[in-house]
Amino acid sequence: MSIGNGDLGDVIAVPGSGFRVQRALLSSGADGSLFVDSLKNNRSRTVPLVPDLLPIVARWTAGKPADAWVFAAPKGGPLNEGNWKRAVRWSTATRSIGKPTPRVHDLRHTAASLWLGAGADPKVVQRILGHASAAMTMDLYGHLIDDNLWDAATRVGKSGDRSGTRRPNHKQRKSAAQGDPLF
Repeated sequence: MSIGNGDLGDVIAVPGSGFRVQRALLSSGADGSLFVDSLKNNRSRTVPLVPDLLPIVARWTAGKPADAWVFAAPKGGPLNEGNWKRAVRWSTATRSIGKPTPRVHDLRHTAASLWLGAGADPKVVQRILGHASAAMTMDLYGHLIDDNLWDAATRVGKSGDRSGTRRPNHKQRKSAAQGDPLF
């Protein structure tokens, strides 16, 4: 699936900027023709955008009608994978990182890893990926957050809360603002 080929009408700003994914753009294996289909679980989802992407999306969408593709093919319509790879210099990019054969779909796994590594709640990542359950997300990506077990133990120990239910007090929140990564 490609959220990058979503309609401009799928670009949202409430409560934050992102894409509303409501359908899948698929390619037939036989001739490579593109077709729009429903999502696997028939449930739309919201994919938030990180702030650095907002000006880029704003440039791509400026002046286009709501039903236009964000990334359009030169003659209109959705951009197929081959054209997209040429446009972003996929071969050059993958060679420069020493990974000459990643699939475009691997970007989805990278995104999941980045979200979880940044401390996103697995339920949030489940919603972004469109998984049926957080258990499915954790079955696939749970190994990426093993360090969080020890971080959580440290946070509970430092809070003085032996039950694990008390929220940090004002001093602890102030410590977090000063760069303490554990609070």
